Amino acid sequence: MRDLVAIQKKIVTLSMREQMYEALHDLILNNSYGPNSVLQIDRLAEEYGVSATPVREALVRLEADGLVTLVPNKGAAVTDISEENIRNNWEMRKLLEPYAAVQSVALIPDAEIEGIQSEIESLGAKPFDKDLYIACDTHLHEMLFCHLSNSFLVDTIRRVHKMSTRIRYFPEASNSMHEQVIQDVIHEHLAIIEALRARDPMRIRDLVYSHLLNGERRAMSALSS
Repeated sequence: MRDLVAIQKKIVTLSMREQMYEALHDLILNNSYGPNSVLQIDRLAEEYGVSATPVREALVRLEADGLVTLVPNKGAAVTDISEENIRNNWEMRKLLEPYAAVQSVALIPDAEIEGIQSEIESLGAKPFDKDLYIACDTHLHEMLFCHLSNSFLVDTIRRVHKMSTRIRYFPEASNSMHEQVIQDVIHEHLAIIEALRARDPMRIRDLVYSHLLNGERRAMSALSS
């Protein structure tokens, strides 16, 4: 509910067509609308206080993004997440991110490491704060490549992250897995922070790769649960 309220506030500054697209896009990516959720045009129009036209146009754009499948005369269904989606996503991440992390070890300021460590530790007391969790995860992983001078590598990793947001946070959306997933991720993130403090590139490489393997395993478990 909080996600819906926050996104409804966001749409005020955009055109009606963009409002609906941005709102539905964000709700799908953060799994508020999970795989196979039905998005009915009339219901969405009523919820947002708009006509059916901008809702319909938003759904057409979302289909072009691969996030929904249109259902004639009704609306759309959020696309499913498959094993192939998960494997393809983590294959790219395992190829790119450990290497980028090794190259970044000497470039990350101590203050930035300390700031992200504080964020991660605060999450332990708020494991169901989805916004805080996503912020912590995003900040840590961006820190491991954003200081690199290779703009092509940086842009590629950002593009992979953007395309895979929904898959990346799929396990955390599972009620049965959520708390254990959060605790596991906190533990893995803090181990990465410790290796960063030691400026140990080989340990960073191994920990980031292990963290990504665990993320892939968690996503597969969520898919079958």
